[in-house]
Amino acid sequence: MKKKTKIILTIAILIILFLAWAPWMNKQKLHDKIFKERSKIDGTIDKVTGELICDYSVTWIPFGRAVKSCEAGYYITFYGQTI
Repeated sequence: MKKKTKIILTIAILIILFLAWAPWMNKQKLHDKIFKERSKIDGTIDKVTGELICDYSVTWIPFGRAVKSCEAGYYITFYGQTI
């Protein structure tokens, strides 16, 4: 391979690895976002009393984060979309 091709390939691999790691995704902010948007829908809090039943946990997965509770699980992509 030419030197220029190797450099481009190395840069592309570094960009892909950086996106897979997604260090800008703050666990507490993701927890708060999902709690605010989904906690009443997925059974994380009691609809009658408003009491917390099961809290969310945030874990790293490639190209995003997984946010899970007892009742539901969500995938948040590196660009912030909740699936």
